[in-house]
Amino acid sequence: MRFALMWSALCALVLLMLGGNAWAETTKERVLGEGKIVIGIHNRSPWGYRDDATGEAAGWHPDLLKAAFSELGVKEIDIRVTEFGALIPGLLAGRFDAVASGLAITPERCRQVAFGSPDLKVPDAAIVLTGNPKKVHGFEDIAGKEIVMGAGRGSVSVRNATAAGVPQNRMLLFPDIESNVSALRAGRIDVAVLSSPTVIGLLSGGKAKGLERASPFVTTDEQANYAAVAFRTEDQDLRALYDERLAALTLDGTVATIMAKYGFGEPEAVPNAVTVEKLCDSGTDGAGK
Repeated sequence: MRFALMWSALCALVLLMLGGNAWAETTKERVLGEGKIVIGIHNRSPWGYRDDATGEAAGWHPDLLKAAFSELGVKEIDIRVTEFGALIPGLLAGRFDAVASGLAITPERCRQVAFGSPDLKVPDAAIVLTGNPKKVHGFEDIAGKEIVMGAGRGSVSVRNATAAGVPQNRMLLFPDIESNVSALRAGRIDVAVLSSPTVIGLLSGGKAKGLERASPFVTTDEQANYAAVAFRTEDQDLRALYDERLAALTLDGTVATIMAKYGFGEPEAVPNAVTVEKLCDSGTDGAGK
């Protein structure tokens, strides 16, 4: 009798443990149940940042996430600011439900996280002195004239410039954006080549007097990065839900409206042929953001 009771108790414990695992709440279920999603950003306009005036999350990706989840009852975007290099480690450690701060889709990152659909094309763009005195409209101009270019050390822009024939001795590489802009103002460089969203953020609201965006600055789709929101690989259902909502927001014009709000236009629109699967299988790991 004692053995039978012990066996019954053991079976009940095993069933309870199995049932608990089977009924474990997924991230998607928790987000929808609590009406809250935790997002990691690196506080850079226009990608994702905390609005100084309101304290609320703002920027391209936070706005997309608000639009995507609000109709599902997820009203709270809990924004957590960290360094750019800590975004993916923080996501994998469970500190965020997603990271949404201009991460470029690369094969290397695809082995760590599950990217949502690409939502923004990130081409190179150029900042020049007002009037564009050297008439810079692409890497070919920089390569073919006595023009000195500034760019971020290790950035995609450097790779693209090198491939277009810009010699190393006419490229000055800087550790940050501010150094690039300072060098342009001081006449050490003739053009600063950065990502399109970075240029838009720098020039927004007339914050950079005496400077302008070189328009056009011709690039190819192959030279661009593509940004997306990233989720943990085990949260495929949450990623799929976001992708469904993103597709719906694209069709109803919401995505275009948010693009216009942050100064994005046709150069930043994702071509229909570009998919996360193709970018993850592209075989080359891009540098930069």
